[in-house]
Amino acid sequence: MKLYELVNKYHIGTNLTCAEAMFKACNEYYHLNLAEETRKMFSLMGIGMQTEKSCCGAFTVAVGVIGLVTTQEGQTDYDNIQGYEMVCELTDFFTSLFTTLHCAELLQLEIIGFDNPCHALVEEIAKKLEELLFKKKINYS
Repeated sequence: MKLYELVNKYHIGTNLTCAEAMFKACNEYYHLNLAEETRKMFSLMGIGMQTEKSCCGAFTVAVGVIGLVTTQEGQTDYDNIQGYEMVCELTDFFTSLFTTLHCAELLQLEIIGFDNPCHALVEEIAKKLEELLFKKKINYS
């Protein structure tokens, strides 16, 4: 099963937000073994931080996962060039497809084949995240 398929399982037809679905799928797919407290930390990031006025929650969780798997013990973000490059690539990819990271604008999109634009957004983020982690040979299992 691919990461995007797992994300869809947690997102489509459930009451989980994009952020919760991304978190649960990444936690399972990459065998992160993150505690329930960590899930709760990400839970309010969905729906543009619950306000639709902020960044896509699934994107935010993907950035958190990149940080988790690329940051060395004691390393600061300033030193994490690999993570920085991956976040830039994810951002460029996402904005080239959808022009924005802003949840309210994303919710207005009409995407062929999807009743809910969030399902397409989350799927694309998951596909790109899996590609980035594979390309950088990140194995976090």
